[in-house]
Amino acid sequence: MKSRYQSIAQTIRSRIERGEYRPGKKIPSIRQFAVEFDCNKLTVQRAFEQLKGDGLIENRVGSGSYVRFPETIKTPSGIFDFRTDYLNETLFPYEQIQEIFNRLFRDEQASALAPTPAQGDPDLIRVLSQYYHVPSERMVMISGAQQGLDLVAKVFTADISQTMLFEDPTYPGAISLFKARHFVPLDEQGPDLKHLGRKLAGEIKLFYTMPTVHNPTGVGYGEHRKAAVAQYAQTHDFYIVEDDFLSEFRSSSGPRFVDICPERTIHIKSLSQTTVAGIRLGFMVVPEDLYDRFLYAKFTSDIASFGLMQRCMRIFFQNGMYREHLDRVSRTVVSRKQRLLRMIETRDHLSVNQRQAGYSLWIRSSKPMDADNVPWSRGEEFSFSPSARHCFRLSFMNLDDQTFERGLAYLDTIL
Repeated sequence: MKSRYQSIAQTIRSRIERGEYRPGKKIPSIRQFAVEFDCNKLTVQRAFEQLKGDGLIENRVGSGSYVRFPETIKTPSGIFDFRTDYLNETLFPYEQIQEIFNRLFRDEQASALAPTPAQGDPDLIRVLSQYYHVPSERMVMISGAQQGLDLVAKVFTADISQTMLFEDPTYPGAISLFKARHFVPLDEQGPDLKHLGRKLAGEIKLFYTMPTVHNPTGVGYGEHRKAAVAQYAQTHDFYIVEDDFLSEFRSSSGPRFVDICPERTIHIKSLSQTTVAGIRLGFMVVPEDLYDRFLYAKFTSDIASFGLMQRCMRIFFQNGMYREHLDRVSRTVVSRKQRLLRMIETRDHLSVNQRQAGYSLWIRSSKPMDADNVPWSRGEEFSFSPSARHCFRLSFMNLDDQTFERGLAYLDTIL
């Protein structure tokens, strides 16, 4: 039988898990809980100590107790990884990369290992500028989108968790990095504009968004919503942090924020997502007035990106290999997604927006899907909203062909 303080701790834990008390938010005081549970303050104090020991709450001197942000790394469980939204390495043309490396060492010898300038290899920057239609003079090479977000945190250091707005749901890596507190609901056309307007009445200075292929929902902003957000950025004086997640797999997305309002947009592009996770490479395009600050933050983070890989990627792009690679991947994405959608259609308790783009499907269930060791990502990893507990993200491109076939058969038995 549980003691009184253990029962109180379990009640508070349940409220945290249900989303009544969200990460970063203050919970009622010991005195308030003592009144609620009709007990003395020492009993509640012991419950708080247990919750702190379990890593659920933390004290802030002179302020009270707050729900802690999750600090665990989610790892795939079982043999079928439908959590990871990178490409499986067997889907990448490693033989071509091997040939490029051999060519680089043959032609450039030791110079192939020379470091790049802090902003990146100038030739690669020129190639990416032409391919993605972004200005080269404001580009900085990075080691993936996560480093881009980390540089945003370094440049905008003061109370960033209080001044940054996020979509709901959103990318868990951003929630953890920025200790996200402010959210705006998202539907199939983009953020709720009325809710966004109310949020902007405060001290919001940054808005993190994935407008082309959203993670986890796979939706893309409608043109009206995108234009409205760009106008808000101008009138309310905030920067849009545009995470260009898997835009290569959205056939028609219209102009990006970096095209509409470049002076208010911090554009982040990961090439690790479109190539393979082991190639840690990407780029940022930042407003002119922020360029020097981002370049300095990049320099103090890692001095220079991996020069050899940048030279390799330059040739990979120049010779048309990247385009060919994307075409092959696109065919696999379409085939696997169609097979999963056909399976989902046979389940009355599951619903999905079939216009989702990218490597995943965001699925809603009308019945609990909370068994242990599920092979997908739970909805609560992407949102603190209770409604997210009815959703899960199924990522389908991190398996080789044979494992995907077996994984599909496995899903057929558990969905």
